[in-house]
Amino acid sequence: MRGRWTWGLAAALALAVAAGCSSAQKPAEGEGAPSGPTVRVASLLDSEGVVLGSMVIQMLEANGIPTEDKTKFGTPDVVRKALLAGDVDATIDYTGSGQYYVGPEGDPLWSDPEKGYQTVKEKDLANGLSWLTPAPANNSEYLGVKKSFAEANGLKTMEDFARYVNSGGTVKLIGDQSWMDNPAGLKAYEKAYGFTLRSDQKIGLANGVTAQFIQALVSGTDGVNVAEVYATDGGLAEQGILVLADPKNVPPVYRPTPVFRTEIIEAYPQIESILKPVFESLTTETLQELNRLVAFDGRRGSDVAREYLVAKGFLKP
Repeated sequence: MRGRWTWGLAAALALAVAAGCSSAQKPAEGEGAPSGPTVRVASLLDSEGVVLGSMVIQMLEANGIPTEDKTKFGTPDVVRKALLAGDVDATIDYTGSGQYYVGPEGDPLWSDPEKGYQTVKEKDLANGLSWLTPAPANNSEYLGVKKSFAEANGLKTMEDFARYVNSGGTVKLIGDQSWMDNPAGLKAYEKAYGFTLRSDQKIGLANGVTAQFIQALVSGTDGVNVAEVYATDGGLAEQGILVLADPKNVPPVYRPTPVFRTEIIEAYPQIESILKPVFESLTTETLQELNRLVAFDGRRGSDVAREYLVAKGFLKP
């Protein structure tokens, strides 16, 4: 599946280069081109935010909707505040984050992909925000270990990890401090699988950048042998990392979703239908590959986004 998809990108790129034209083909002036405000599209700092934000920008531009590229805008709290303040008009957010925006925090409903989405979609309307069609991908938090470590200690699932911890195994977990403190984060894993990590077994950072956690795991920095990872992180296999299976489906579901200020959707009601098929095509495996191309092949997020959109037929070469 990955091989066919990668070949499709390469073929589409070759066609685009041969044609010598841009994928974004706006309607000509006077031929039904939309008129309205410029849409300022922000994203988080990571590769996934840039790729998905670029997809939104390119799809809107291709349909004659003017945009301003504000990808790599900031951390989740910074982007959320800017969106609410009207400093940006759109971003990519995650359904599970709704527990922090509209609540209730830590409620089991956030582990249900449809209930979580409908809850944040309905409640965030009061904040002037519209959640559009989400991707089926789930960018939730899991625990990752090096494959060599997993093989040496018989680790494949969170149940195996709990047995390892409770038998006195050496553990040094690195992750986001807020995730460690959250009842729906690490604490939920501990409760579900019956283990508890001491404070000296954890390194909590404030930035939530899993690339740093993964690098610490791969390097064994400060004895780290377990890391918080996201399901769609690129290149986990290439780095020799095994994601521990979670048979109890503990963490909230984080489906990537375009979020717009409602007044922008009112100005351009066609945005929903423009972006819907694109996001419906984005599986967890697809995002892993897109992120890998940026994180490990050194590709520009905007280029990866365009090649995907062309290969899938959403944009013309």
